[in-house]
Amino acid sequence: MQKTLIFLLLWCLSSHSLANRVPDFSLIDQNGRFHQLSRSTDKQAVVILLFDPSDPFGRAAVQEMDRLRERFRGEPVGFQVLVADLAQTRSSLNDLARAMDVQQLPFLLDESQLVTQALGLSRSGEVLVVDPGRLDVIYQGAVGLFNGNPTQQSLAATLPGMSSYLHYILHSVTRGEPFIQAAYALNGPVVNLPALDSVRQEGVSYEQDVAPILKARCAGCHQDGGVAPWSMDGHLMIQGWSTMIKETLLTRRMPPGQVDYNDAAAFEDVNHISDREMQVLMQWINDGAKKSPVEDDPLAGWSAPESGWALGEPDVVIELPEQQIPATGVLDYAFVPVELNLEEDKWVSAFEFDVDNKVALHHVIIYTQDERQQRQNASRGGSRTNFGGYAPGREHIELGSDAGILLSEDMRLMIQLHYTTVGREVTDRTRLGLYFRETPPGQELVRTAIMNGDFEIPPGVREFPVEASVVISEDSYLHSFAPHMHYRGKRVAFTARYPDGREESLLSIPNFQHNWQMVYRLKEPVFLPAGTEIIAKGAFDNSSFNPLNPDPEKSVSWGEQVWDEMFLTWLRLSEAN
Repeated sequence: MQKTLIFLLLWCLSSHSLANRVPDFSLIDQNGRFHQLSRSTDKQAVVILLFDPSDPFGRAAVQEMDRLRERFRGEPVGFQVLVADLAQTRSSLNDLARAMDVQQLPFLLDESQLVTQALGLSRSGEVLVVDPGRLDVIYQGAVGLFNGNPTQQSLAATLPGMSSYLHYILHSVTRGEPFIQAAYALNGPVVNLPALDSVRQEGVSYEQDVAPILKARCAGCHQDGGVAPWSMDGHLMIQGWSTMIKETLLTRRMPPGQVDYNDAAAFEDVNHISDREMQVLMQWINDGAKKSPVEDDPLAGWSAPESGWALGEPDVVIELPEQQIPATGVLDYAFVPVELNLEEDKWVSAFEFDVDNKVALHHVIIYTQDERQQRQNASRGGSRTNFGGYAPGREHIELGSDAGILLSEDMRLMIQLHYTTVGREVTDRTRLGLYFRETPPGQELVRTAIMNGDFEIPPGVREFPVEASVVISEDSYLHSFAPHMHYRGKRVAFTARYPDGREESLLSIPNFQHNWQMVYRLKEPVFLPAGTEIIAKGAFDNSSFNPLNPDPEKSVSWGEQVWDEMFLTWLRLSEAN
């Protein structure tokens, strides 16, 4: 009877009575794969282990995690190793995982150290067991490798093969059974977070530190008439949204750059925020998101330049015909021919869209048509060559200081407009601005495509891989990528395979987001010798765990509507002179 009462008391201390919660977060593992805690709702539990690679206790805990990963294969349990050591890189963690023979475990490098702080982990070898659906903490503490003490012997006797207290917890959770909350000593060293300590010691000012970051990274969209749903028009508004700002930073949802942050430095105009900037914002929010009572608010009354042209007044402004968008329904693509009436050939150095209705306009694609193309397939608008386009997040494209696209005098534009209904009747009168060069550039930009239209994604599949490639026929320079997928697009990465067999990673987008169709322009063009193959490898998520998926019970193939799919990337190249 006494033993029964003790067991019931211990049962009451099980994790089911804990009220602790963790924030959602996103990180990239040693192989460049994106992981977000809240997207693991197909799991009953996700185990997160904080690991210092120099800690022998931590190494033993990692080895146990890998044994448990194999033991619970096929069961709804996920495993992640969190590393906040600033001396580590993804490459070094890849080498470490290989040396420890634990390559199947994702090692998440927390370069900002913000995730480690937010999860409340402090020692190497400490684990969190989390319910990813509710973000509830099931257990926090040591792995508890069994070493033969009486409690362990008692558990192991009833559960053959039991190797650790963590094993016991996962066994209980996956079977819906209560478990004993036992205390195991955390023997690993404290994991220091020097980057956060530095920001904390220096102090953070809203006026001097926070407002400049928000102006540079956020307020261009978060303003009246901008694409964002609320305006950063002063401290009180930002303070009120500070919890949401914190969530979007931890999950990397904003700024909407998508590009792997290790690749960001190679590209122009990416919507990227640095680790230091995130640390400053997070420290300010954690300190209460305060403002000095005696200083002026730098964001009060501030707005981006009034002109619709971020690049200045264009050489030619094309007023697109007003489009009437109904309140509901599915809209076909609209094709609008635009006569340029050029008197001579022109070299385009940049183009920009002044979008009238950013809520309804899904995308624009500009095509060029010379006289021959206008005659070909004339009943369907003629054949055409892709010139460029607009999607949320890419209002303007600059082509480079010595690069341009040729518009010959016999060309016209064919403009494809795609709208989505928004529950009320609206109109749109978008403008296109063209910027010309005064002299011919050294590099004429042309476009080629990497495309795979031969796929069918089965219903409910969470990871459907797809691949495409193109061989570059002559010595060229690569200037930019414009990847395109729809709602089920999950990730895409590009590799150059050179004629000598060497391979080079060019760009990775580990968390593709359909709503942000970016153009990634290289700061320094990449030389591609003739015979180079550019390979695109990606994946679709057609499961119910994809928050954008309109119908996870439907098979999906290539199609122009957003509920169909595409695997397409436009490359801008120039001939190597």
